[in-house]
Amino acid sequence: MEDFFKGLIVRNVAHKICHAALGLSLGLSSYAKAEEVPEHFTPVRAIGMGGAFTAVANDESSVWTNPAGIARSRKARSRKTLNVTKVPNIIAGANSEARNFYSGFSSSQDKSVENVVAEMDELGDKPFWARAALFPVTLFDVAKDSPMAFGMYSNTNIKAVIAKETPEEARIEAVSDFGSVITFGMTNPSNRFNAAVQVRPIWRYAYEDRIPSEDLANKSTMQSRMKDDANRSQGLGVDFGMMYTIADFWYPTIGLAALNLPTGCKEDYLNPFTEKRQAVCGTKYTGSFGNKDALSTVDPTDLRVGLSITPRLGRKLAMRFALDAHQLPVGTPEQSYGLQGIEVSKLLHAGVELFAGNPLEISPFSVRAGYSQGFVTTGASVNLSFVAFEFAYYGRDVSSSSTPIEDRRYLGSFSFDF
Repeated sequence: MEDFFKGLIVRNVAHKICHAALGLSLGLSSYAKAEEVPEHFTPVRAIGMGGAFTAVANDESSVWTNPAGIARSRKARSRKTLNVTKVPNIIAGANSEARNFYSGFSSSQDKSVENVVAEMDELGDKPFWARAALFPVTLFDVAKDSPMAFGMYSNTNIKAVIAKETPEEARIEAVSDFGSVITFGMTNPSNRFNAAVQVRPIWRYAYEDRIPSEDLANKSTMQSRMKDDANRSQGLGVDFGMMYTIADFWYPTIGLAALNLPTGCKEDYLNPFTEKRQAVCGTKYTGSFGNKDALSTVDPTDLRVGLSITPRLGRKLAMRFALDAHQLPVGTPEQSYGLQGIEVSKLLHAGVELFAGNPLEISPFSVRAGYSQGFVTTGASVNLSFVAFEFAYYGRDVSSSSTPIEDRRYLGSFSFDF
């Protein structure tokens, strides 16, 4: 079991087929399931702040949270050409219950089907989750007030859940993306107003299905399933963002981002929260589909708004407070630009960051906390000369019923900065 998952991660990264977290939007409904809200590729720093980054974006994380922020990685009067360059920018993570999942499942590998199912009682609280990614990127200026960003990325996300309600069945998600990102921005001379648009060619490999729980213990069976039933597709993501700071940088900043602008619509899409079919628009993927009902066949448009403020505590210390609403519902039950039926609490994201140094530059040290999808998040960053480390600890809901089940996850990144 453990060898299977490790081999899967290594093989996907080696073939440069990596996963970007699914940018799914949501809406309101009288019926809401508790399960995890799929996300756009969210970097480590933003996760530590509860994802409340739409009006904070000021480093390479802006590519995935608000493209307009690529201009805020440097001071308004900076004459530098290269503002931020990070390589290889390795991101890796796992959940706190992964080892327990392995132990609980391996104890039943040599037993009968009936006993395998009997051993599933505790695995619903011990899901498996892992992530591996690379995101080398550079932020630079092509002319005065004309910032750009260019990066390559590979991202793999794997999850296996066995619910207590249906212990004979396992939910498997193994989604891998490989692609690039090109961002074109503009800013006014004071750098208080920014706007940007970006394009993201994406190649995606995905296996998403419900399978008999006992099959998880059979490596050859899993390999055969993934070979025959996986989706192999490609798409073009388009994102837009704006930021505006009132008066100066000690006053509120307002952010707006539209991720996965509609390049197509997926008809008869099965919404996992309402369990109803509808047309969903966003980044649509085309290719070979073994499972046409997989969530990764389209990344729905994600409309975000945010507000942040940065009060100074002293000459070398300041704080950021941020509040966001993500995946705002747009459309109708028949045709939606986001997934409807998700509870209101998961729309809201909040975060606070305590940092040292100049607020207009990337901080050498910072700690943060936040609220995201109903759970608390924490994080920290250290930038030592040419080396940077980031860490986040957060929770996600993995229940498929109306009762939440929290899955705590660790995520870290390492990069050389130039």
